[in-house]
Amino acid sequence: MCIGAQKVGWRSCTSHSDDRKPLTVLPVPMYRLFLSHGGDDTFIVKEFLRPMIDSSGATVFLDAGQLAYGDDFRETILNELGSSDEILVFLTPSSTKRPWVFAEIGAMLVRGKRIVALRYGPTESELQEIGVLSLLGTKTLLRMEDLEEYVRQLKSRTLNGGRNA
Repeated sequence: MCIGAQKVGWRSCTSHSDDRKPLTVLPVPMYRLFLSHGGDDTFIVKEFLRPMIDSSGATVFLDAGQLAYGDDFRETILNELGSSDEILVFLTPSSTKRPWVFAEIGAMLVRGKRIVALRYGPTESELQEIGVLSLLGTKTLLRMEDLEEYVRQLKSRTLNGGRNA
């Protein structure tokens, strides 16, 4: 199904009649995912997580390599969070010490956006102790072995304009 929306970053969607002739071309919004992580985790995020998430068809923002020296980091991050439909937070011993990771969770929380956390290292009790689980509430906390299923679900949301399939 093709739908219209008020977002930047469109792809086209062609509707067909029964004889498969194109009838109309309607814009379909790109589903945007913000990938939150700590700087020490950049390698695993760029080389492992990002390629898997890219396979979903979502437009992924990852600050590593997308910001030039002198760019306003704060402004860029806030703009990207504002245009994202979902955030995937990579929770590691390093990232849980970074204030921006908490700020990014909070920004998406107040916007009412989907928040998914991927745990790699810290135990659930450690995450509870530092307050991450309180921020996430009933949101999904994934383990690395859940990543393929998450990507499958993300692909479904991407293809369905953000709606759950």
